[in-house]
Amino acid sequence: MWRTITLDDIAATLSQAELDSYRRSASDGAGMPDPVAALLERTAEMVRGYIRANTALRIAPMPFTIPDSLISPACDYAAYDILKRMPVKITDPRQRARDAASALFQNIAAGKFTPESWAPDGEESANPKQTPTFSTEPRRLL
Repeated sequence: MWRTITLDDIAATLSQAELDSYRRSASDGAGMPDPVAALLERTAEMVRGYIRANTALRIAPMPFTIPDSLISPACDYAAYDILKRMPVKITDPRQRARDAASALFQNIAAGKFTPESWAPDGEESANPKQTPTFSTEPRRLL
């Protein structure tokens, strides 16, 4: 399933106080769109760019949607962007989470990791080329 990253998704990664602080620092007044929502859209489009680079995958035609399996890594990536605007030290676990998300996205582009491809409703398989194969040949590990 492909979907947009929601405010609830990023709220599972960051506290409400952190999100509110980012909104205050990124907004210049009333009438502006929610800067958190805008950041989530930019993050989703970045992830879609990595998916687009892997020609074996199909991408959903709806903008700002990504595979459900990539929502959490996308939130880890976005959380770092939110925190770097604030006068706080970014912790090692947050840095590692962003690095892991970035590495995952690069692996998708290189074809080393395959998230679910987009498929129209009713289509049997989103990844018809992704059939697992197994070998019964023994392998020497040492």
